[in-house]
Amino acid sequence: MKLAVAYARVSSKKQEDSGFSIPAQKELFKNYSKRTDIKIDKIFEENKSGGKEGRKVYNEMLAYIKENNIKDLFVEKTDRIYRNFRDYVVLEDLSQNFDLTIHLVKENVILSKNATSHEKLVHGFKVLLAKNYLDNLREEVLKGREEKIKEGGYPHKAPVGYYNAKDTNTKKKEIFIDEQKAKFVKRLFDLYATGAYSVEELRTKLFEEGFNHKGRPYSKPRLLFVLKDVFYIGKMKIKGVIYQGKHTPIIDLETFNRVQKMFNDSKSRSHDIEFAYSGLIKCGHCGCQLTAELKKGKYVYYHCTGKRGGTCKKDYIREEKLDEVFLELIDKLPDPDKGLFEEIKKAVKEIRLMKSDYEEVSLEETKKQISRLQTRLDNLYTDKLDGNITQEEWLQKHNQWHDEKDKLVENLQAMNNASRNFDEGSNLLENFCKHARREFLAASPKKKRAILKMLGSNFIYKDKEVSVVLTSVFNYLLNNRFVNYGAGDEARTRDILLGKEAFYH
Repeated sequence: MKLAVAYARVSSKKQEDSGFSIPAQKELFKNYSKRTDIKIDKIFEENKSGGKEGRKVYNEMLAYIKENNIKDLFVEKTDRIYRNFRDYVVLEDLSQNFDLTIHLVKENVILSKNATSHEKLVHGFKVLLAKNYLDNLREEVLKGREEKIKEGGYPHKAPVGYYNAKDTNTKKKEIFIDEQKAKFVKRLFDLYATGAYSVEELRTKLFEEGFNHKGRPYSKPRLLFVLKDVFYIGKMKIKGVIYQGKHTPIIDLETFNRVQKMFNDSKSRSHDIEFAYSGLIKCGHCGCQLTAELKKGKYVYYHCTGKRGGTCKKDYIREEKLDEVFLELIDKLPDPDKGLFEEIKKAVKEIRLMKSDYEEVSLEETKKQISRLQTRLDNLYTDKLDGNITQEEWLQKHNQWHDEKDKLVENLQAMNNASRNFDEGSNLLENFCKHARREFLAASPKKKRAILKMLGSNFIYKDKEVSVVLTSVFNYLLNNRFVNYGAGDEARTRDILLGKEAFYH
């Protein structure tokens, strides 16, 4: 007789009161076992949130499945087993590589290698949306840091001529001028702006005057970086975007601009323009990202950043050409029939409900942690006033717990933003499945990137050719089949245009 394990879980009192109690799930499993003639070897019960990875019972269950070669797993429905979105990837791997069959008893769905392509397709859309949520969450955390940057905070070690320290009034990390080294930085700019010295000559000259790093001259690349760094005029360049900083400039704008002209940097760039494919496509020669440039105020070209050397930087491609390539791929996607489109809508609805459950528990736990930290801070201040701790002890713990609290507040904001972006993304997925070409043509640069990230990953440009790794669901829609893949939920797409190994323009 075949053996199975069952996994029963509730993550909140609200769920238990709504009929999802563990006893109710266990009864469901027993009845299903009788119908299918698959004996339940062990039931794993977890009465905790699925918001965090690494739950003890869940991991014990996965280990038990592998150790005892169990091939069937009973769960009530999708959101009981997928404790958080990362589990989609983990369990998909077990299904594909360990022959695990997952029985979603209440939904009357069986997921396995031998599941129908229709079931796999719908499940694949859920996986796609789950990954989209995680990507959004990660991006929102980074955006939170960028917001700090926009307010003038620098997230890295201060460059030469400055130093990092905590402000005695605000107790926050700030950047201050290193008066000793700042005078050498200013002299570097002033001398180079005269045109009478090369960087190599200044390297030697300033070292002789006392400008050194641990007793050695600064390297030529380091000095070149200093001469091009907008940080010295009170700005910050982070990931290609220029922000206004809070720190005090060392160099005046006129001197800085004079130096830049001497580098003959005639590239026409704008960091205020949002380019559709920035950060999406990599160079097939060296692996660097393709960057965009605006020419003559209206033509957008992409080329390799060339940071690793080589001649690939000289290979330009117009944005319109990339549009044509991606449209050619999109045009090959068939329109889903009414039945399939309804299933896609159902999958979107289910994953939204799962997201709500996940967020409810995560937000509640994060708020509790913030409240605990605030209580600690209040008690700490009282201890200081009562003389139970020294000023130094108070300051150390005060800064530590404030930093932890700030990060949690950032995470709260990130979750709220990720939720909003997820809703926009799930709507975009529905609309794209129904009107792919129209949605892409009308999309803003941001939406174009979102569409392409749903379609696939690993976009490569090499020798006028573009290739992509399609996600399994879109690979299926394109080729009318599922590829038996071995890693993750993506399949290397071949023969997708012109009968060749990649799609071209």
